[in-house]
Amino acid sequence: MKKQVILGVFLILLTMPVKALADDEISAGSNAYVTIEKYTGDGENPVNPTDPNEVVKPGPNTDGTNPHQPSTKGPLSLNYISNLKFGAQQANGNDAVYQVKPDRVINSQEVEIDVPNYVQVTDHRGTNSGWTLLVKQDSAFKNGNHSLDGTELVFTTPVLASKSGKENTSPSANANFTLTADGHSAMVMFAAADQGMGTWVDRFGKDLEEAKTGVQLKIPGDSKKIAGLYQTSLTWTLTDTPYTE
Repeated sequence: MKKQVILGVFLILLTMPVKALADDEISAGSNAYVTIEKYTGDGENPVNPTDPNEVVKPGPNTDGTNPHQPSTKGPLSLNYISNLKFGAQQANGNDAVYQVKPDRVINSQEVEIDVPNYVQVTDHRGTNSGWTLLVKQDSAFKNGNHSLDGTELVFTTPVLASKSGKENTSPSANANFTLTADGHSAMVMFAAADQGMGTWVDRFGKDLEEAKTGVQLKIPGDSKKIAGLYQTSLTWTLTDTPYTE
């Protein structure tokens, strides 16, 4: 009987967890290293505004040339800006509103596709200090010595997207702004501190259907209209500070 009790106690001891004695523990430290260098690249390639993880190329103009300027260089860069095309329109004595044509890019399968018009910004500075994108119309729409007076370029329905997809670091987009020949600048989008890092696109319309009205050209009925091609230029300015009114 005594042997059975002793054996039972022994089995219980075997099943109990064994706690290591503090005197048996030792520890040592190690280090990890990384060197961050300033970005010195040539900016980023354009991306698909509806899928920013896909790199695209600007589509050719009707004459086969590339009408887009390359990305600016440096850690804070302006990578792509759509040219705005409103097609051929008959002269109209009434006030008229014309819808923008979609932009065309060449996707990763080397296929030309239609996409909403957009602008793309990349911040590789690493300072997380914010930035601001402004735009202005440089002059009236002109055809030689002839001008379209009183026109308005109206931008609406902005949609922001990024490679990271992090909504908490998203910049802010101006929901509605208008450009005229007076040359006044409008805010397009801005990033406050700790926002707007990496590559961001601002497309005017969530899809091709909404993008039809994402940018509109308004021409007054009493504006003189001599037949011919009218054009103007826009200047987009990216600054390294957050937007202030």
